[in-house]
Amino acid sequence: MKNLIIILFLLCITFSFAQDTKKFSFGITGGFNYNSNGEYVTNGGFTNITQQFKADKKTGYHGGLYLQYHAGSMYLRPEVLYTKTKSTYNAADFDQTKLEVPVLFGLDLFKPVSIFVGPSFQYILENEFEGFDVDNIDIDNDLSVNLQAGLAIQFHSQIRVDIRYEKGVSDNILTIKDDSNGVLNTLNTKPEQIILSISFRL
Repeated sequence: MKNLIIILFLLCITFSFAQDTKKFSFGITGGFNYNSNGEYVTNGGFTNITQQFKADKKTGYHGGLYLQYHAGSMYLRPEVLYTKTKSTYNAADFDQTKLEVPVLFGLDLFKPVSIFVGPSFQYILENEFEGFDVDNIDIDNDLSVNLQAGLAIQFHSQIRVDIRYEKGVSDNILTIKDDSNGVLNTLNTKPEQIILSISFRL
């Protein structure tokens, strides 16, 4: 709930700034995510052996809308995104679907380059782990916060390309029940990813 209040507060600030339409822009954005999550741990079972697996990175995607308010050389850019991230653990795929609201604070270095940083508020819509029924999967927190930082290049006034690095702020543990032996396995869904986005001003 606290995260939702922060999101609404920041969006209200953005809309109040947007009364000056010359400094305000909006459009669509989308691209690809090269992601890995945290460690997957199988907790014993009949073999009484605990195993740990690190994630192999896989490519996902995102798409949505952005707003941007410029004030001199600085800007505020909230986005609303539908995101699908993917990781692989010992040949089993883990997919996560999220609704994201990055709130980015940017600085124009020189035309056409800028840098930016900010939090990304995320609501997890669905978790899918290959080989497990979704009814056997439970996560600590549906709401989480990550940090993003990156570099953007503005082409003319209509197209922007940016690359950003994202890292989870805290662990968010997924508990997975294995019906074959009744064991509870765990997966740390904390993301680490490189994101490539292309934006089109409307």
